[in-house]
Amino acid sequence: MGISVPEGSALIQQYLVAQRTPSSSALYVLKREGRTRAAVWSIGERTRDAHIIGGTAFEDVSVKLRRAFQPDLRRLAKQNPNAARYVEAKIVAVMDGALAVLASALDVDYRDQDDVAV
Repeated sequence: MGISVPEGSALIQQYLVAQRTPSSSALYVLKREGRTRAAVWSIGERTRDAHIIGGTAFEDVSVKLRRAFQPDLRRLAKQNPNAARYVEAKIVAVMDGALAVLASALDVDYRDQDDVAV
């Protein structure tokens, strides 16, 4: 289209807002594969596209979870060694437990910390 990255981002965001309104008349379903600058946007309405959207949602949630609580809990464990076992148990419970449930609900492959498919 010959437009800048910010203009492209703005157009994508505007289309997503229009697509997500309850009374949308959007002709296509816009979906993303990958994250940040490596993201590839495309359209689709097949079952395969629903799997892609689910995988993207899973990836977004898992990255945000890691960034949201892991650094704080690890810092707490460093400051208070008595809390370290509890902190590590919470990290494992969320990352291996909650994310495995989310992966199952979204029907996506999830590998735990030992790189074993759950």
